[in-house]
Amino acid sequence: MTGQTPGADVVLEAYNLITGERQNAYSHPFDDYDRTVNIFNAVMGHDVLSVEEGIIYMVCVKLSRLMHEIRTNQWNPDNVRDAIGYLGCLQMVREHRNVISK
Repeated sequence: MTGQTPGADVVLEAYNLITGERQNAYSHPFDDYDRTVNIFNAVMGHDVLSVEEGIIYMVCVKLSRLMHEIRTNQWNPDNVRDAIGYLGCLQMVREHRNVISK
C-alpha cells in the first residue's frame, strides 16, 4: 500500500491482520486472549490477568523489543505493526464487552 505519509501504512497493515488473516486463524481477539489468559492463569495457579491485561502485556513485549531496537540501532517494522495491532485488539475486546453487556 502506498500512502501519502511514508510509514503510516503500518496502521492499515495492522488493521488488515487483526480483522482478516489473524482473526480468521485465531478467532475474535476476545476469544483468542480469553483462551490465552485462562491457560496462563491455570499455569500460575490463580487468576493473574484479565483478557485486557493479557493484551496490554503483549503491547509491553513489543515496546520492550522496540526499546532494544533503538538501543542497538536495529529496525524490525513487525514490532511497530504488532504493537498497533495489539492496541486494536484491545479496542475490539472493549467493544465486544460493551456489546455483550447491553
